[in-house]
Amino acid sequence: MEIKDGNMKAIQNGFTLLEMVVSLAIISIVSLVLSQVFILALRTNTKTEVLKDVKQNGEIAMETMVRMIQSAEQVTSACSDTGATLSSLVIVNDDGGVTTLGCSVDGTSTRISSTSAQGTSYLTSGNVTLGDSSCAGATLLFTCYGASGVPTSVTISFSLSQAGVGGQAFEQSNESFQTTATMRNVVE
Repeated sequence: MEIKDGNMKAIQNGFTLLEMVVSLAIISIVSLVLSQVFILALRTNTKTEVLKDVKQNGEIAMETMVRMIQSAEQVTSACSDTGATLSSLVIVNDDGGVTTLGCSVDGTSTRISSTSAQGTSYLTSGNVTLGDSSCAGATLLFTCYGASGVPTSVTISFSLSQAGVGGQAFEQSNESFQTTATMRNVVE
């Protein structure tokens, strides 16, 4: 109590119940908004990493297959001047060895592979898949164009997706790839 000019006054320090409720409501709303922003940032980062992995795998596999086709001595798969669509492609390398480019099942994922006398080499990691759990439903296709005296060209197309992801849309990533490779060596 304070005495001033002969009058006694009570000094009250503190907050009213209404002030406390309003403060708590404001803090709750700000916390909710900040947590939603944080969750959205995490989801965006996850999606970006998944997409980056899929793109890197597809680009490396595509570049490797193009290089192998360009330096091949011969494509022994059935090619035609109108284009023959194949699920695998057999080429004869410059060292005379035969290599088959195609799909291989590795556990539960389908991967792009290169099979030769030395064995099978995977051109994509186990983190990505060609879509189905069997090569029959895989998206890898080769369209081979060839005629006598003209270099053989092969259009390669496939889609990759992240292997083993959940059903939520932010976790899923699918990317399509397509290019054409022309052999540099012409066999007559």
